[in-house]
Amino acid sequence: MIETILLPSDFSATAVNAGIYAIELAQQVGAKKIVVYHTYDAASVSDPMVSYTQKIVTEPFRQKSAAQLNEFIDKLNAKNKSSIVIEAFHSYADLKDALNELIASTGAQLIVMGITGGGVFKETFIGSNSVNVAKSTNIPVIIVPTETSFSPISNILLLSDLNNVADTTPTEAIKNILDASKAKLHVLNVTDNTEKAEASSDKQQLGKLFEAYNPTFNFMSNPDFVGAVDWFVKEKGIDLVIVIPKKHGLFETLFKFNHTKTLAFHGKVPLMAVKK
Repeated sequence: MIETILLPSDFSATAVNAGIYAIELAQQVGAKKIVVYHTYDAASVSDPMVSYTQKIVTEPFRQKSAAQLNEFIDKLNAKNKSSIVIEAFHSYADLKDALNELIASTGAQLIVMGITGGGVFKETFIGSNSVNVAKSTNIPVIIVPTETSFSPISNILLLSDLNNVADTTPTEAIKNILDASKAKLHVLNVTDNTEKAEASSDKQQLGKLFEAYNPTFNFMSNPDFVGAVDWFVKEKGIDLVIVIPKKHGLFETLFKFNHTKTLAFHGKVPLMAVKK
């Protein structure tokens, strides 16, 4: 069950779009609360007596953050057609640390964040931190491209390298989104040997883990990993792509070599990163 969604925001168009997505997702999955969080900037003061620039939090920065937060909440409430409660928090803190503290205090089960395209010069603070947050938090993170408009989640794609799935698959988190959305589960393995992958014990193990959801398994041999995923997403009408960050193996490249960022930037389908 997903009851609370955590929504980091920098009040950009990217964040507004992610906020609207979060509201409509909450309505679909029956979430009761969205917690908006903003980390505000501070004044930079150079002290000739020290060798570094010190950040000093001042009351005007806090007040500006509070005003922007209230305006942002008003925008979300205008889209809130149900009884979902929207709460707000802000502080001067490291984003990842603050989010982990809020996860502990609010019991949030899911984070929704935006991400934009067009290169680093157009990237917002929240967008540029989305992938880092996905790697550092212990709850799923849905990364929403700016071009994405919400559509009910009816088809979910799980990307799997079929490597040690029993120990590396975050089964309960994936089941949670499947139960909440009532979506169909598709599994895709991009490999250079489809026959070996289809006959592998890991494929059988993954099938057992999600047996109750009757998953469909798909195998593709394509040196262009991103291209293969993009084609499959369009062909099958996928509404959400699940990726599993790993320390070793094929899926480390999703983050290390920016394949996930590429998918999120150029695709229109949200990605959900789920750690074991």
